[in-house]
Amino acid sequence: MIQDQSQNQSNLNDSLSTTLTQSTSHKHSHGAIVRIRLENFMTYKEVELYPGPRLNVIIGPNGSGKSSIVCAICLGLAGHPRVIGRAGNIGDYIKTGNEKGMIEIELNNAERGSNWIVNRTLHTHSASKWTLNGKSTTETAIKDLMKNLHIQVDNLCQFLPQEKVAEFTNMSKCDLLENTEKCVGGEELYSLHKSLKTLGQETRTLEVDLSEALNQAATCKQVLKHLEPDVQAIQGRKDLEAKIGEYTKCKYFRDYEEKINDHENVTKAFDAVKKKVEEVNHRLKPMQDQIKKSKVELEKTQTSFKAKYKESVDLKNKLNKDINAISEQSDDLIEKIRDELHHKKDEEKRRIESCKDVEQQINALEEQFDSMDVNSQDQEDLQAEWNKLEEERKRISEQQAQLSNKHQQVIDEVRRIQQDIQIKQRELDHINNVQETRLVNLQHQNPDAWKAVKWLRQNKMLFRKTVYEPMILSLNVNEPNMTKYVEFVIPKRDLLAMFIFEDTDDMELFIKECHEKQKLVVHGSAIPVMSLEEFRREATPIDNLKKYGMFQYVIDAVQGPDAILRYLCQTTKIHTLPIANDLSMTKMDDITKDEKIRRFFVKNFCYSLSISYYTKEPSTTNVHVQKEKYLTDSVSHDRKQKLEQEHQQMKDRCNELQKSQQVYEKEQDGLSRHLDDVKARKIAITDKRNMKAKLERKIEEKKHTLNMYKKKQIDIEKEEKIAHEKEMKIHEDKMHKLNAQVKELENFNKKCNLMIIDSGRVALARQQNLQAVGKLEIYNDELTQLKEKTINSKKRLEMSEASTRLAAQKVAKSLDKNLPPDNIVLPNKMIQELRTKFADFPKNLADLESEIMNFNAQLSCQGNIKDDVRDKN
Repeated sequence: MIQDQSQNQSNLNDSLSTTLTQSTSHKHSHGAIVRIRLENFMTYKEVELYPGPRLNVIIGPNGSGKSSIVCAICLGLAGHPRVIGRAGNIGDYIKTGNEKGMIEIELNNAERGSNWIVNRTLHTHSASKWTLNGKSTTETAIKDLMKNLHIQVDNLCQFLPQEKVAEFTNMSKCDLLENTEKCVGGEELYSLHKSLKTLGQETRTLEVDLSEALNQAATCKQVLKHLEPDVQAIQGRKDLEAKIGEYTKCKYFRDYEEKINDHENVTKAFDAVKKKVEEVNHRLKPMQDQIKKSKVELEKTQTSFKAKYKESVDLKNKLNKDINAISEQSDDLIEKIRDELHHKKDEEKRRIESCKDVEQQINALEEQFDSMDVNSQDQEDLQAEWNKLEEERKRISEQQAQLSNKHQQVIDEVRRIQQDIQIKQRELDHINNVQETRLVNLQHQNPDAWKAVKWLRQNKMLFRKTVYEPMILSLNVNEPNMTKYVEFVIPKRDLLAMFIFEDTDDMELFIKECHEKQKLVVHGSAIPVMSLEEFRREATPIDNLKKYGMFQYVIDAVQGPDAILRYLCQTTKIHTLPIANDLSMTKMDDITKDEKIRRFFVKNFCYSLSISYYTKEPSTTNVHVQKEKYLTDSVSHDRKQKLEQEHQQMKDRCNELQKSQQVYEKEQDGLSRHLDDVKARKIAITDKRNMKAKLERKIEEKKHTLNMYKKKQIDIEKEEKIAHEKEMKIHEDKMHKLNAQVKELENFNKKCNLMIIDSGRVALARQQNLQAVGKLEIYNDELTQLKEKTINSKKRLEMSEASTRLAAQKVAKSLDKNLPPDNIVLPNKMIQELRTKFADFPKNLADLESEIMNFNAQLSCQGNIKDDVRDKN
C-alpha cells in the first residue's frame, strides 16, 4: 500500500514537473537540465531544483551541499564515479542511515515536445535501477541518449568537478581544443578536425618526396656528363680483355695437346711393365704348385709326429704320476698309523698324570674335612647373625622403595614442567616471528626505513638513551577489528619511517647518519613533554559518551611504548577520538549538537562534524576507512611479558627439581652399596654353615672321576704290534703296484725308439722344402720389383689422366661448352675447329704467355675504372 502511494506521488510530481517545464521549455536549449530532484543523496534528505535557461550559480558555505548537486548531475546522467574523483562505490553516496537513494533529472526536449525524465535509484548492496519517462531501462540506453544529446560528463571542458580542476589546468592547448570541439560540435566536428590533421600531414610528406625526386634527377644528369671519357676507356679495355681471352683459350688448347701426347707415352710404358709381370707369373706358377704340394705332405707328417709325441709325453706323465701317487698313498697310510699310535701313547700318559692329580686332590679334601669341627653353639651364633642381617636388608629395601617413589615423582614433575616450557617457548617464538614478519613487510613497503632499523640494531651502543623503532614494529592492537581505525589515524609516514628519541643529541646523530651518509629518507621526532596521563585527562570520560554508542577511544585499542603513545596523542589526538557502535547512527542528531565531539569512527567510516561559519548549522562528512594492511598480526605486549615471566619461573622450578633429583640419586646409590654389603655378609655366613656338606660332595665327585680315568687304561704293547702289522701290509701292496708300472715303462721305451726314426724323416722333408722355398723367394723378389714398377707406372698414368682431364675441362670451359667429367679426350670436331681457329697463333706455350703478359701490361697502363662507372655502363 505504501509502495502504491509513493508511486502515485511520484507520477503526480512527474506530471506537475512536465506541465511546468512545458510552459518554460521554449527558453531552454535542446537537452538542457530543467529540473533536479534528490532523495537521501549524500547530505540531502529531499530536495528539488529548477535550473534556469542561462547561467546557474549555486552559492553557500562549506559543507552546505554544493558538491552534492554536482555529484548528482554526474551520476544521474550515467557518469562513472571516478569522474567525480570521490568515493568509488555507489553506495557511499547514499545518505547515512538509509538503504537507498534517488536521483531524478529532467532534460528539455525541443524537438518532440515531451521532456526526458531520467531516474536512477541507488542501493547500498546492489546495482542501480534506471527508468526513462517512468519506464524501466538500462544504463547503456541512458548513455546512448546522453550521446545523442551531446552530454559528455567525462569531458572536462563540459563538466568540471572541483576534484578535477588540477587535471583540467594540466591539459595542453590541443587537448583543450579537441575537448571543446567535442562539446560544441559533437563527434562529427572532432572527426572532421582529425581527418584534416591527417590530410595535412600526408600533403607535407608528399611535398618533401617530390622535392627529393627532382634533386635526384638533376644530380644523375650531371653524373652522366662526367662519365663519357670513362666509358670510352672501358670500351678500349674490353677490346684488350677480349684478346687476352682468345690467347688464353689458345694457351689452354696448346697445353691440352701436350698433355694428351704425354698421356699416350705413359700409357704405352704402363702396358709394357704389365706384360712383363704376366710373363714372370707364368714361370712361377709350376714351382708354386710343387712347393704347395710338398708343404701339404710335410704338414701331414709333422701333424702325425706331433700327435705321437704328445701321446708319448702324456703316457710318461701318467706313469710318473701313478708312481708318485702309489708312493704318497703308502707313506700317508703309514704316517697315519704312526700318528694314531703316538696319540694313544700321549693319551695314556695324560691319563696317568690326571689320576695322580685327582688322588692328590682327594687327599687334600679329606685332610680339610678332618680338620673341620663345627659345634652347635657356633651354628646358633651364625643363625642369629644371619637373622640380624636379614632384618637390616628388609629395612634398607623399604627405604629404597620410598626413595624411589619420591625420585619418580620428581622425574614426572620435571617432565611435565619441561613440556610446559616448550609450549611457552613456542608461543614466544610465534610472537617473535610476528616481529620478523613485520620487519619483512617494512622492507617491502619502505626499504630506507628497513635499512635504518638494521643499522640502529647494530649500533645501539652509540646512543645514550632509548631509540624507538617505527610504529609498524612497536604497536599492537588488542582486537583485530580495531586495527583499521588505528592505521587510518596514523599517517603512513609515521607508521613506516618515524623514529622516536628520548634524547635530542641521539636524534641528531641518527638523522646525520641516515640522511647525510647513507642517503636514507627517514624521519625522527622527540618525545612530547606531557605525560600519557596528562593527555588522557584532556579527553572527555568515555562513560559520558556511552549514551551515543561510543565505548572506547582509539588509544584504548592500541598497545605500545609510552613514548610512542604520547607522540600519537600529540600528533593524531588518539586519546580524544572515540569508536562507536551502531547505536550512534540513530543518535546522529544528538551527536552533532555535542560540541565536544568533532570526529569519531563507526563501522567502516570516519565521521567529521563541523559548524557553518555563516548559518551556525552543523554538518557531517564521512570518509571510508580502508581495510587494515600493516598491523594485521598484532601481539599483546602484556601477554608477551606474562609469557616470559611464566617461562622463567618454570625454568627456575625445573632447575630446583633437577637438583633434588640428583640428591635422591646420591641417596639411592648409598643405600644400594649398603644393601650389597649386607647381602655379601649373608652369603659368607651361608657358605660357612654349608662348608662340610660341600667338602663331602667334592670328595665323592673326585673319587668318581678317578674311577673313570682307571677304566680308560690303554695297552701300549698291543697297540704297537697292531701298528707294525698294518705297515707291513701297506709295503706289500706298494711293491705289487710298482711292478705293474715297470712293465708299462718298458712298453713306453719301445714307442720312443720308433718316434726317433720318424723324426729323422720329418727333418729331411723339412730341409728339402726349405731349399725349394729359397728358390721361390728369389723369383718373388723379382716379381716384387716389377709390381713396384707397375704401381709407379699406374700412378704416373693416373696423374697424366688427371692433368689431361683438367686441361680438357679448361678448354671446354673457355669455349662455354660442357664436357663429361670422366672424359680426357676432346671431340675430334672440336679439335679440328680449334686447330683451324688458332692456326695463326704462336705454337709454343712460352710465346703465348709472353703475348698475354703484353696485353695485361697494356691493360694495366690504362688505370683503374671507378666501380660506379663500370656498374652504370
